Amino acid sequence: MSRILSNQQSDGLSATRCAFTKCPEGNANTSGERVADLKPSFPIPQHPEEALTLSQRVAYLLSDVHHLLPEATTILNALHCDLPVTLHSAFDDEEPMALLDVHKTLYEIYEVSLSHPLSPVCLHEHSPWLLTIRNEIETAWLNYELPRIQKKLPSESEAKHPELLCAWFIEQAQRESDIDRCFLNFLRNQASIEQFNLFILSDATLNYRFSDALALAQLHFSETVKAEIANNMWDECGRGVANKSHTRLFTLMLASLGLQQPKFPIWEDWHPYAGHNLYFCFGLNRKHYFKGLGSLTMPELFDPNRNRAVVAGLERLYFDARVKCEYFYNHIEVEEEHGSHWLSRVILPIIEVQPEAGIELAIGGALRMEAMRHYNEYLALQFGLLKKISTV
Repeated sequence: MSRILSNQQSDGLSATRCAFTKCPEGNANTSGERVADLKPSFPIPQHPEEALTLSQRVAYLLSDVHHLLPEATTILNALHCDLPVTLHSAFDDEEPMALLDVHKTLYEIYEVSLSHPLSPVCLHEHSPWLLTIRNEIETAWLNYELPRIQKKLPSESEAKHPELLCAWFIEQAQRESDIDRCFLNFLRNQASIEQFNLFILSDATLNYRFSDALALAQLHFSETVKAEIANNMWDECGRGVANKSHTRLFTLMLASLGLQQPKFPIWEDWHPYAGHNLYFCFGLNRKHYFKGLGSLTMPELFDPNRNRAVVAGLERLYFDARVKCEYFYNHIEVEEEHGSHWLSRVILPIIEVQPEAGIELAIGGALRMEAMRHYNEYLALQFGLLKKISTV
């Protein structure tokens, strides 16, 4: 008998509705403590005939050892046969549903390395079939993304100059599109409680995984770099105060707002998945280590301004916003310091000893800015703001 993990599969609308379910009275998480679930954070088809798309097939094949899974060989063969077609539809034809399917698949693959150690999905972490699929998707994805940021990168000589590269990071982080400004103004001045709930739940998946992305960056390059990342992790963990850790603060905020942590991402578009996947594409590939550090640096520079807009909106809606939503207040206080420290204690010392790493750091930073911008566009679309912008 197959031991397929039991997860109820739902479409994007159903997932969003589930995400907005209020915490049952008496069941709210008042400690913020979370323990890894044996069930993975993505839906698993319960029968082989339900495994139709790339992401569904990968999820099904991850659910158990293949000799116990009905039709596993047939599904695996179909997956390998159809993968080039799906990648072409996604990255050549730019079909939104194909892009969503590809990024859902990458999300599932990265979650394997972050799942409960006793979950059956972990048995496949280094399986050749999974690594082959992951490598093909990552290669096609980066070949699609890199040409789009070339004009935004510093020159080779600028990237090798510590002060010039740090200045480039600051300049890029401070740039705002019309959509960026409109979205932040919307949060600050107009968003309703329900719209803020959607915003917070959209952020949930990455907020819970950010410390994992940070942990992957702690693999050794130099003592100076490791020390600064460890200092950042100390802040993420609440500086030794359990209930001040950022993930616990986020969980406590959900409880105070009457929301449940989503079992699966609530995203119905490929852009949020891509932004999330970028951290783990870099973090789980040693060859992308410097890109990963560049990608992690950018949010420390642009997030304080974003969080100030969030806090202003929350204070407009809640008289006790600082109590309910300490998570965002905490981030304003710590990230102002983080940004300058990532430049002076991560970017600058790397360039001083390894100038060739500069362009890699810049690529990671530029890709993160693109991901942030696309995420803002996704949220602006959810809130009906794009029509307003187009008429201005």
